Amino acid sequence: MVSACSVSPPRSGCSSGMPRDYKSRANPRAKRKRGQAPGWVWFIAGLLVGLLFSGLAWLKLLPPPRVALPVVPAQRPPAKPAAKPEKEPAPPKPRFDFYTILPEMEVVVPEPEEEPPRVVSSRPETPKSPAPVRDRSPSAGGGERYMLQMGSFRRYADADRLKASLALVGIRAEIQKVRIGSGETFHRVRSGPYSRDKVNRLRAKLKQNRISSLVIKLK
Repeated sequence: MVSACSVSPPRSGCSSGMPRDYKSRANPRAKRKRGQAPGWVWFIAGLLVGLLFSGLAWLKLLPPPRVALPVVPAQRPPAKPAAKPEKEPAPPKPRFDFYTILPEMEVVVPEPEEEPPRVVSSRPETPKSPAPVRDRSPSAGGGERYMLQMGSFRRYADADRLKASLALVGIRAEIQKVRIGSGETFHRVRSGPYSRDKVNRLRAKLKQNRISSLVIKLK
């Protein structure tokens, strides 16, 4: 019986007596797969390229950055000099209130506007106008007594200040506290009692020191 493998040319299914070389007949698909990268590598590479282009396009669409301008400090107007406080007006000087209500035992002696000059003559002559505090009564110069009042103040401190000024010019004075009809209290600065001649001399001295005075006749 003749074998099918012995027929020339032999069939593919028949094997000859010599061993066949299977190594040289490797699969060509395996060779192609070894030379190519896997598909997931290409996917990642494409994804990265797409992200790169997307980022560049996004940067182009961004508005240009704003340049911060230097901040210039606001200039303050020059400060106006503080207004000087107005000086308080000086307290008024104490006013001599000579014509307050006097007790019943006192009478204010009227004073003429000007004292006429005294005329020296050998015989007595009646003066045309009376001298200050000169009494026309025949008993003038006798037992009549006079007080000098230099001021009358509501505050004791003002009266005491005037009393000290009088002591500097050699006139001794006292402060009398009286209450008038309206209920107010006054402090009178007085000196005396004196005779008429002594009153005239003291008044001249007070006038030289610019101190006003009032002559009060005691009854």
